[in-house]
Amino acid sequence: MTESPSYPRSLWRSALPPAVVYDRHWALWAVGANSLTARLHAASSTFRVQLLGQKRAMPLRDEWRCLGMAGPAETLAREVLLICDDIPVVYAHTIVHPRSVALDWPFLKALGTQPLGHSLFADPRVARGDFEFALLDTHHPLVRRAHHALSDAPITGVERLPARRSVFRRGASAMLVTEVFLPALAGFKPPR
Repeated sequence: MTESPSYPRSLWRSALPPAVVYDRHWALWAVGANSLTARLHAASSTFRVQLLGQKRAMPLRDEWRCLGMAGPAETLAREVLLICDDIPVVYAHTIVHPRSVALDWPFLKALGTQPLGHSLFADPRVARGDFEFALLDTHHPLVRRAHHALSDAPITGVERLPARRSVFRRGASAMLVTEVFLPALAGFKPPR
């Protein structure tokens, strides 16, 4: 999980990018009701999580401030693919300060292939912050990681991928969850 220096810092905005707003399909996935995990489950016959990795890593340069960190420092990073009907549709990237795991996110170390969304939305002490949205180009580190994870069916024919992120808070701790919507999600109808 290394950082690529070739992407701008300020991609993220509090409003959906115009290209996503005008493509109602992507907009419904990005801001629909309930957790994304629950909506993906409802839109498919089978749903599963493929754990790509969970280890200590440096956050990307536009991530560490989201956690309220004073500067870049190692985080616990979790990367997964969300898979509907055996088709990867979302690449998800989560970071949290390692000290916060023991205090407020103890379930994270043993989560494995269980969906993070179930644990977050089941806990009344967890509060989700506002969404930020971006269209990430092929040079962004998260798109590159998603591309690498999809080695059997790489991302082709798109210049940018819609993505969203938000900070979850529990106690004094923060967790940043970023979801990159893969082109195959276009084949699934978002639940209303």
